Amino acid sequence: MMDIVINIDSDFVTYAHVMLYSLEECNAETSFSIHIINVGLNDSHKKDFIVKHPKMDFHFYDVDDNVLKSLPMWRRDYVSPATYLRIFMPELLPSSVDKVLFLDCDTLILDSVSDLWNIDLESDNLMIAAVEERPPYDTKKPETLNYSVESSYYNAGVALINLKALREANFSQKASLFIAQNRDVILHHDQDIMNALTAGSTKFISCRWNLLDFFTFKKPEIQSRRMDDLKEALRNPAIVHFSNKRKPWHHNCGNPFRDLYLSKATQYGISVASTWELKTKYRLRKILYAILLKKSKYLRPQLVTYLSNLSYKTRKISA
Repeated sequence: MMDIVINIDSDFVTYAHVMLYSLEECNAETSFSIHIINVGLNDSHKKDFIVKHPKMDFHFYDVDDNVLKSLPMWRRDYVSPATYLRIFMPELLPSSVDKVLFLDCDTLILDSVSDLWNIDLESDNLMIAAVEERPPYDTKKPETLNYSVESSYYNAGVALINLKALREANFSQKASLFIAQNRDVILHHDQDIMNALTAGSTKFISCRWNLLDFFTFKKPEIQSRRMDDLKEALRNPAIVHFSNKRKPWHHNCGNPFRDLYLSKATQYGISVASTWELKTKYRLRKILYAILLKKSKYLRPQLVTYLSNLSYKTRKISA
């Protein structure tokens, strides 16, 4: 049994279904226990998860949204305060759950996650296995958050988490104290908190486990030492993460995996946006870009090895 954690509010329910369907599709032989930490989910939402994913075992943890109102948010933020729900994992989940795989709901699973799940954290008492962030976050964030630059900085959207180690380190209590003392420098919400409190106890893993948006640029934002890993990830991605504010259900998303996401959503019977958003506005934007001679900064789908091996029909925008 694999324990998966997601955190959402009611606005992200639709996209959580797409992620879970893709997880099921690529891991047909695996049993999943899904822990949903949430604000604002009603009984209908919860029943829908159980009905749509009958092979999964669901557990719901309701958090009062008043708890989130005191946490640092910024006017320019495009994320929901629900992102902070991650820091409540050690307290909310049963003590019998020692390890979890956290998955953001703006991800698409394209391969088995068994190898990721089987990464050993306990032997070396590590807390997190995650994908290292791009420059300059790998150096600037440790400096800002006051921990060793050698520990770098990871993206927390996909993370294998040693809950036992977090509990032993009193993570939740330290998180509350860290927020109180560092409100002005917490710009990336719970991700900043997690990095600061797990520094030195992180295992960095291949970016195929969290193929971030900026890894798919024509000039990818990644350290030169990781280019071979990125090339392999583009040939064989396991988890694509639409980490930019422009999500695949938005007309201005340029990620090369966007059409695959929309095709998969249609395959699963999930409507992620209106026809106007998916087709008309998207085409109008392409026409405008052609007039302005504006080129996308993203790799074209046919230049991504994984996508070039799919049929055109699969990559075509569906609605």
